[in-house]
Amino acid sequence: MRPIRLPLVMVAAAAVALACSDGATPTAPPVVKPPGQLTILPLAAGHLPLYADSVRFWAVKGQNREGSVYFQDGSGGRGERYAQLQVEAEALLQRPDGTLFGPGDSVLITLKAVDPDSIYFEFRPAGLKFDPAHPAQLSIEYGEAGNDLNEDGIVNQQDTVIQKSLAIWRQPNPGDDFVQLQSVNFEDAREIEADVTGFSRYAIAY
Repeated sequence: MRPIRLPLVMVAAAAVALACSDGATPTAPPVVKPPGQLTILPLAAGHLPLYADSVRFWAVKGQNREGSVYFQDGSGGRGERYAQLQVEAEALLQRPDGTLFGPGDSVLITLKAVDPDSIYFEFRPAGLKFDPAHPAQLSIEYGEAGNDLNEDGIVNQQDTVIQKSLAIWRQPNPGDDFVQLQSVNFEDAREIEADVTGFSRYAIAY
């Protein structure tokens, strides 16, 4: 069972404060890569199919809400969780049209797999913003990617190196550069978590 964590924005703030107190340089800017220089992690050949390629749920200002996408189990029913978005009570900040959320206001959120054979998701409505002090929390499992992560037919040290480098990356719009998020990679559980402050596309990549 993975450990309970604080929101990554709090972890990052603490790290920056510590670095500054030691006279060190604050956290470097995020890593940005064009699509051609990034490998989105594929699911292994023969992976379990998706139970549904999308999920919709209402997020409400003042309430904790969440939505998840699942794989099928061996008999076509709902199996293991694939991706989950948790929207805490104070997370909703601004609608795509720029208006702010008030207590009790709601929005219909959609999580959809862009590609059924790779770990790549689209979140709607595009332009929805969360409070940076109370970000939404995204978790994606990559167990169905198997152990041969680079798909060269051999499971070896290269796959171990790839696993350690995996992170969640954000792509604002199709074709845009990807931005690496501050992620927590629970290697034993084969799951990665990150805080998100807005909607676009997200992938596990290296």
